[in-house]
Amino acid sequence: MFKHSISSIFYLLYITLFSGNAVAVNYSVGVTYFTATDYSRTEKLTPNNADYRDILIKIWYPTTTPDSKNTSYLHYHTDQFPYSTARPSNFDRQLHQYLKTLPFELYKNAPLANRSSPFPIVMYSHGYQSTVEDKEILMIELAQKGFIVVSVGHPHHAQFVTQSHNRSATYDPDARANDFYISELADVNFNELVAELDSLAGIELSDEQVARVYQLMSWTEGDRKALSTWVADMHFALDQMTRLQYGQYWGMHYLGEHLQTFKGKLDLSRLAAVGLSFGGPTVAAFCEQVYQCKAAINFDGLHFNLSPTVPSTKPYLMMHSELPLSADHSVVFKQQIADTYMMQIDGALHWDFSDYPYVFPQDRNQAYLGSIDPYLVTDIVNSTSLKFIDLYLNNTGTHTELIQHLESFPEIQYQSKQGQ
Repeated sequence: MFKHSISSIFYLLYITLFSGNAVAVNYSVGVTYFTATDYSRTEKLTPNNADYRDILIKIWYPTTTPDSKNTSYLHYHTDQFPYSTARPSNFDRQLHQYLKTLPFELYKNAPLANRSSPFPIVMYSHGYQSTVEDKEILMIELAQKGFIVVSVGHPHHAQFVTQSHNRSATYDPDARANDFYISELADVNFNELVAELDSLAGIELSDEQVARVYQLMSWTEGDRKALSTWVADMHFALDQMTRLQYGQYWGMHYLGEHLQTFKGKLDLSRLAAVGLSFGGPTVAAFCEQVYQCKAAINFDGLHFNLSPTVPSTKPYLMMHSELPLSADHSVVFKQQIADTYMMQIDGALHWDFSDYPYVFPQDRNQAYLGSIDPYLVTDIVNSTSLKFIDLYLNNTGTHTELIQHLESFPEIQYQSKQGQ
């Protein structure tokens, strides 16, 4: 199996890569979760019409009283289903033994750190057919910096999530086979729509081409329907965090006494949102709808809700891979009226924006993984996200300093503009 020397190497890599970004490690990191049922919404993704939407809310947060007897590790899911599957295989168990060797110390159900000022909140939306932990290294770094990070599990679209009453929800490819239908009014089929968006990616668009992108995106009815569900999940999760702030716990499950330490310590006026893949447009829409949301980050996700009549008024950072997924990023950039940053990472592909490169650094010949050094792409994505969130949530740093950070990486190509 894995020797202590492997763990030491990972630890040195972590110190080298992540401590060099002027990110002060002030706090140990606690991790916890609870579930809650949204009785205002029936579950449309199950055959039982009596089901309600049931959401997993997982939290990484600052703590000053870690308990070594209650440690966690990277991508540990929940006590009910620690392996992110209802029936763990030998491979799952071996994987989690390996994850325990990585240099990340987490403490389950530790109390929230006590300080005079409340903690700002970063909300996270995972990728389609992924898990709430798909970008956990960033969540850990944010918690170390003094943010409370809230990851929202989108049931039946996530690969796996824990639900209330010892239940779980798994992605069913057969049930979800027709999720991404397009409008009957479309003058193209699904494959032609995708191909046309791809053909317009990465080029300077004429007014006619911009109008065509809006039209093509307006036909993605299945994606838009799913997106509205995910955005509603984010609103529900924020409501639950508000209830934690005021000590109202009715209807929440898997609660422990440690969650009482959150009462009165959440700064609900300072909120940012981050999303990966399908979670990217989810948080963009969510942030625009929530007054106290100050900024959003989209990791390589398409804007299925693109509309020429709804420009965003919130600062927005879009990261995308070397091969842009479609033409929507440049259209969004043009219509933004707030501070906006659009950056491409040369050598990166779609899942390089997750934890996968860091956890499996040798797997560089897989689909959706690029040629860029796996530790470098993790550093680029995480350090840029931290600087962006610090700027717009904590007023730490300046626009110029963020631009200088982008320019410090030759792998980054970017455009930026300051809002009105």
